[in-house]
This record gives sequence, C-alpha cells and structure tokens, in this order.
Amino acid sequence: MDATPRRLRNEPLIEAIWQVQFDSPGAGDALPGVLYSALRGQSPSIQLHRLPAADIPPSVSSVDPILRLAAKFRLEAPDNPFLWQVGEKIAALNCRRPYTGWEQMKTKILELIRIIEGSGLVAQPSQHSLRYIDLLTLNRPPDLSALQLAMNLGGLALSKVPLRLRLEQEYENCLHVVQVATPSRVWLGGVESHGTVVDIETFPTEAPAGWDQVRSHLDVMHESAKRLFFRHVLTEKAIQELEPEY
Repeated sequence: MDATPRRLRNEPLIEAIWQVQFDSPGAGDALPGVLYSALRGQSPSIQLHRLPAADIPPSVSSVDPILRLAAKFRLEAPDNPFLWQVGEKIAALNCRRPYTGWEQMKTKILELIRIIEGSGLVAQPSQHSLRYIDLLTLNRPPDLSALQLAMNLGGLALSKVPLRLRLEQEYENCLHVVQVATPSRVWLGGVESHGTVVDIETFPTEAPAGWDQVRSHLDVMHESAKRLFFRHVLTEKAIQELEPEY
C-alpha cells in the first residue's frame, strides 16, 4: 500500500494558495482589469474588490518586504470556492474550503498563467510557490501530539505549550517553509474553530526561467509537499484519525 494517502475524508485543509511573483512595472495596476474581463465569461457574478493595500503609495510599499507582496485587488464570486488576488508584484489563486482537489486546482492555476502570459504584462516570473494551510483539531491545543515534532528547552518539554515555529527545509528538490502555530483561532463558515495551524509553503529550489518552467514545476511541488506532510509532519495515528483513502 502506498504510504501517502490520496485524500483525507476528515479534511483538515482550510486553504490552498498558488502565488507567482514578478518585477514588471505597471503590471499590478493593469492585471486586475485583464483578469476580470477574462474570468467574467465563465463566472458572471465575479466581483472586483479594491483592498486597503491599494492606497499605499508604491514609494512606501516598494521598500517594505511585506507590503511589497501585499494584494491590492481581489476577485471573487459567491458561488465559486476560488478567488484571485493581485498586487504590485504578485498574482495569486486561493482555493477556500472545501478544497476541490489538486486536478481542479492545477487547472485553475494553468488558466491564470495563461491569462497573465497572454496579457504581455509580465514577461518573466521571478518565483512561485504552492501553499497549504491546515487546521488540526484532533487534540486540544496546544497539544502537538498529532505532529512528528519533538522539542525541549533544556529539561523542559515543549509538546503542550503555546508555540510559534518557522523553519526552512529542502526536501525532494523543493524548499519548504513550514510554520506551526498553536493554539490558533480560525473562522470557518462563520464558526470559530480552535486548533493547531500547520502552514507549508513550497518553492522550487531554483527560480523559474520562464512560464513553461513554472508549469513543469507544479506537479513536482505538489507531490513533494504532499509527501512531506504525510511522511514527516503528521503522525501515523493522526493520519488514521483523519480517515485516509489510498
């Protein structure tokens, strides 16, 4: 039996995000309109929202590493689990809960790439990533026993104390940024949930040489992130409690 499940019936995933970064002056201002026009045909109820970061002058946002990658516009429709975000130097596709599965997520990513590439506004992507955010509620937080994580401070065990952890790990030709936060509070469908957030963002180890290479990275990044999560993050007991399908 393959040690990596195809899916979990008790799905902890709360959001999946693909993001591409670029350095093309003016692209962030023009792309929202291009995306709106391209997406409206298949989703007539889609709406374009201006976000607070859009009011920050480029002279300010360009020198702040966080504001530089902030979304300034969001496109979404009430009947669609996907939403699109655009900033001065980024474009992103978010899939909200319930997750549609990788094949549909990948199809939407390829569609977004096609729109951006076809616009002629971004000649060269500088980096891209695939991010999965899970909320684990198997144990009362800050209990970390669902994770293959053992930490001590001297003689003090840290398995059941509030924790914020960030690490970078190369694994299977990808760079994974893993963040763990417990206890965490998340609003899902208007209901407050408590648990442990596991946030894994996966990058190719080398920046893409062009859009074709971005496309070729997608399955590699997805499979690497999936194996990391199931083989090195979750315990076998936690996987079984989440009801895996192989």
